[in-house]
Amino acid sequence: MFVQYRSAMSEQPPIEHSDLRSAIEFAVLVAEEANKGKRSMPFPKELRSQFGASRIPTGSLGRLRRAIEADDLFRERIAVGVVPELVDPIGGLWLQRPAGWRAEIAALIESKHADEQDAGLRSAVRREEKRRRAAEQATARSQAELIQQQMTIDALRAELDIVKADLVKSGDAIGELRAELVDVRNEARHARDRQAAALAKYEAAKLDATTSTPVQTSDGPLADGDGAGELLQDDRQDGRGVDPGEVAEVARAARELAGRLEALLPAEASDRPTRPPGRQPLRLPGGVIASSAAAAEFLLRSDAVVLIDGYNVAMLAWPNRSLEAQRTRLLDGVENLARRFGSDITVVFDGAEVVGAHTTRRRLVRVVYSPEGVIADDVIRDEVRRLPPARGVVVVTNDAEIIGDVKLLGANVVPSNAMIALL
Repeated sequence: MFVQYRSAMSEQPPIEHSDLRSAIEFAVLVAEEANKGKRSMPFPKELRSQFGASRIPTGSLGRLRRAIEADDLFRERIAVGVVPELVDPIGGLWLQRPAGWRAEIAALIESKHADEQDAGLRSAVRREEKRRRAAEQATARSQAELIQQQMTIDALRAELDIVKADLVKSGDAIGELRAELVDVRNEARHARDRQAAALAKYEAAKLDATTSTPVQTSDGPLADGDGAGELLQDDRQDGRGVDPGEVAEVARAARELAGRLEALLPAEASDRPTRPPGRQPLRLPGGVIASSAAAAEFLLRSDAVVLIDGYNVAMLAWPNRSLEAQRTRLLDGVENLARRFGSDITVVFDGAEVVGAHTTRRRLVRVVYSPEGVIADDVIRDEVRRLPPARGVVVVTNDAEIIGDVKLLGANVVPSNAMIALL
């Protein structure tokens, strides 16, 4: 009989310490309250270490369990006061120990584990459901973004088609403008040819005329080079003299027509600056950036002619000063550069009619003011053209149009701010 009992006991699963947590915590609570009362109740001294603890650590459960099991009298006393609100069924059976309590605890533990497993499965199902919903939401967002991107692409394609259509129209308009430009240029050439022919006939008529009296017009004598209209017949053919009024009128009409056409006519490709044979930009030392102050100093020390766009540099360096103060400050600084580096420097300003423009005379720096009706940009271009191709030329400016033209003429370019850094 004893052997069968031991066999049944060995087949039952062991009771884990954690399964008895509620009973152990109840025992500690009863011991703590008994310790506070006037009539003390004996309890295992190991329970004293957990007095006042809100939760017993899992690692201490085994030690407290063994202390309670070793004191049957304490266990039996507290078993009488077990309440379901404080002690779960497993803990109550362990304290009270009725007949067959081990088997009942084993059944409860198995049921508990099954419930926990079911709860774990339900939790896993809930987690998978959340993942599925999140995946569906992400897919929906991706689909919406894809639709939005497709709409954007369609809109851009429509805009691109409009731009292409505009480009085609612009190409047609450019073709028409080019055709009109060719006609205007041809008309200008014809007008110049007619003027030259009229002038040649006029000069021939003067040489062959039997009288030496100058031709008079309502505006005074017709000078050489003014141009003239075509003569209907010269005096050698029909014996008539030159009609001065007719010659002057034709010349005036030719000049007016040529002037109007030249004003409307843009520069032809043949009029664009071309690099003179033999002129090449000066080579900078290795590692020197062309737009740096180091490059500016190197070029100033060379034997190149330096042309400075005066107001472009001065207005950038001293924008809050008057024009006269800007000119004076720039020329003082450039004079010092010429003295330091031995540079051949010319400063070009707009407007010879500026009051006080020619009052200052300097020994080392040449100062040029553009004549009336001419801008400093054109003066700089002409200066570059007239210099010998073998002579290096450096132009100091930030003006994009001047930069493009003088580079075609083989000049080096120094930005205005690089020159300002040396002043």
